[in-house]
Amino acid sequence: MNSLQLYPYQELVADHILSGKSVILQAPTGSGKTIASLLPFLHARRNLNSDAFPQKCIYSVPMRVLANQFHTEYSKIIRKYGWQDSLRVERQTGDQPDDPKMEGDLVFTTIDQTLSSFLNIPYSLGPRSANLNAGAVLASYLVFDELHLYDPDVMLPTALEMLRILRSTTPFVVMTATFSSKMLNQLADYLNAIVVPGSEEDRQKMMNIGSQVGKNRRFFPVESSLTSDAVLGDKAKGRRIICICNTVARAQNLYLSLKARLDDMNDCETQICLLHSSFYKKDRDNKEQWIAEQFGLGQDEYDGPELILIATQVIEVGLDVTCDVIHTELAPAASILQRAGRCARRAGEKGEVYIYLPRNDEGEPDYTPYFLRNQPHNTARGKELCERTWQALKMEKFSGQHMDFGREQALIDEAHTAIDQEIFGELEGAQSRRLEEMLQTMGAQDRGAVPELIRKAVSRYIFVHSDPNNDGELRRNPWHYDGFTRSRGMVAAAFNSLEKIVDGDTPWIMQSAYSISEQTKRDEEAPSRQPAEYRWVSVRDNAEAAKSLVLAVHPSVAQYSAELGFRFATTGLSIDQHVAPVRPKGGESTSYSYRRETFTDHVEGLLRAYRAPRGGVKQERFVISLADEVDFVARRLEERMRFPPGTLDRMLRILFVCHDLGKLNSDWQQWAHEWQRQVGKFYGDADMSVPTDYMAAHTDFEPTAEQKLLQRKMRKRPNHAGESAVAAIRLLEDFCADCEALLRAAMSSIARHHHPSTDSYQSFAGHLAAGKAVQDALEVVGFSPALAERVDLTIDGREPLSRMLVRFDARHLDEVLLYFLFVRTLRLADQRSQSK
Repeated sequence: MNSLQLYPYQELVADHILSGKSVILQAPTGSGKTIASLLPFLHARRNLNSDAFPQKCIYSVPMRVLANQFHTEYSKIIRKYGWQDSLRVERQTGDQPDDPKMEGDLVFTTIDQTLSSFLNIPYSLGPRSANLNAGAVLASYLVFDELHLYDPDVMLPTALEMLRILRSTTPFVVMTATFSSKMLNQLADYLNAIVVPGSEEDRQKMMNIGSQVGKNRRFFPVESSLTSDAVLGDKAKGRRIICICNTVARAQNLYLSLKARLDDMNDCETQICLLHSSFYKKDRDNKEQWIAEQFGLGQDEYDGPELILIATQVIEVGLDVTCDVIHTELAPAASILQRAGRCARRAGEKGEVYIYLPRNDEGEPDYTPYFLRNQPHNTARGKELCERTWQALKMEKFSGQHMDFGREQALIDEAHTAIDQEIFGELEGAQSRRLEEMLQTMGAQDRGAVPELIRKAVSRYIFVHSDPNNDGELRRNPWHYDGFTRSRGMVAAAFNSLEKIVDGDTPWIMQSAYSISEQTKRDEEAPSRQPAEYRWVSVRDNAEAAKSLVLAVHPSVAQYSAELGFRFATTGLSIDQHVAPVRPKGGESTSYSYRRETFTDHVEGLLRAYRAPRGGVKQERFVISLADEVDFVARRLEERMRFPPGTLDRMLRILFVCHDLGKLNSDWQQWAHEWQRQVGKFYGDADMSVPTDYMAAHTDFEPTAEQKLLQRKMRKRPNHAGESAVAAIRLLEDFCADCEALLRAAMSSIARHHHPSTDSYQSFAGHLAAGKAVQDALEVVGFSPALAERVDLTIDGREPLSRMLVRFDARHLDEVLLYFLFVRTLRLADQRSQSK
């Protein structure tokens, strides 16, 4: 880092992180917060061993657009410095699911993805793999950006409780431009972290760094609503103007009004653009590219035509743009400052920010979406924040004044302190309850907990389609086509409006997906998951529309254009009916190929996958070794639990031997040998049978329809995961001594290395050649073959397995963390061992 020109606060952040402290960072927009948070990780990857700092970083943001922007920016930076061969930069979002198992070195993702992964309900993976990603969160350096945008009732408490759980094992940086001073200090105590800047002197220094130098940006409150007259009356003051509305509908209406006024004025020079969340990805990417090109240059560099950008909250964070004037509707102070960060963003620039008080048809203040009249209890804080912000903006010390970093913090303190204190009081009061809810969700893999733990207002997914029931893709996957999200209230209101305009030529307004597939009994041996099946049923009323998670909208009642985006055709039926594009592919593969290998060869494959880096999808990219991924957190856990150094590495190597002991069952081997006698017919009638003493861990298999049919005709293979855990218990007890937490974590990792809910097993008798296979496997991972005597290869099935597994409650957090670490490492080593 010595070769880089760093601001003092960036050096301070790096010093704290690399010395083992976590940080809460508050810095003004455009001052290099992202660089400050990533420098310690990049320095560690180049200069420190894996036991000194995590070799992975998960960077969490509140919005998908941010994750995509950061991924693009830092992929270029990594290549610029020649790290593309040793650092894999990935993104994992709903619309770009590139790294569902979070295997990259630097993963840009949304906070929803991170929280769901830690809670054992990962959005990116199916139920069979629910326990795979929590260990990635545990083992990474964590960065949380724009913390002030997290829902204070649901998402924020869960994120902070996760950090409390991880504070002694996992270093993190929490970043925000807009929290009250008192809230920052309370969070630091709550999380055992350090606030940067930590003093008024340090805060004053931030007013004179980077983009803050010579800047002058003034705020002006305006009592009226934001209109095209207000924007065009001010147009001469700035060549580039940004207008920000609080709802998509108001942004669309303002765009149309401005466009009409410019036409009336015969103004063919001014360029106008609309950006919001209801564009398809291709159109949105094109708009963001145009915005970056036109608004990315500094004020003294731009010499093009006059520009007007109309946007919603999507522009609040992430976009590195600047303008001369911002016209924005009122929002909480934190959001106002984020929006203002797009005005006079560069050093030495001057700008003006006009804040308008939106009103409804009755002339009353309209705080949508921060306050919804049909949900007054749930959004009361939003209304109070807007009112406090409005009153503060009218104060002499803010109105018309240059808003430097110090005055911005004063505005935040004025508007947010009371609410922040209320939020923090509730946070502390409900801490133990929140922890138990999180642990119960982990144990049950309960995806129904999302509204209580991740995002309260679960949006409804809508897309345009003319006949869902006759589309094979939609019968298997209701989210196959690209679409948009809307709140329940917006969906219900749209249905009511659409009912009034439809005619006999419109067969239906909306259709909802219902699952019709029966839940089959879990089969851990199945090479693929049973696909779901859906049927689509017409929605009868607005209440039913609001309850449906995914909705197809008939093309006659929807409109879309690359200029305006998606709209319900509430003023008349649509003539130009469009087809929704297919969503990006991602998530788990549904089928796997296997090649024949012995029990001992398979264990050796796991050890190799654990210790060696693995080539990525492209040959120039790597996935770090699992040993390097877990090294730092393993050492932290050993220190925390007072284990001798190397304890967890030794346990993982024992798990590699023990995880498939159940396959040494005579019945399992009989099935495998019978399959090998028959599978040759698919390979030119080759003889692919194996000797009687061949202890198979995998058989030859390709997921073709013919091979799947043959397997269905054969008797079902016995399950082996729970059986393996019970067979290993005496050997594991020897390694764990008297540590029950370590034993339960190990047992659970073996039992649940195919499915996170396994809690039972069947009796079995080991094959005559099983003992020799165990001896050879132990020797492969560096242990004495004599330990095979501690493995039980004949099990009567009478001891309940569930009593031996990890306990998801607050008294047993250590065993939960150990389980997360073990099961991820075991499952990924198991999968990678068969990589071709």
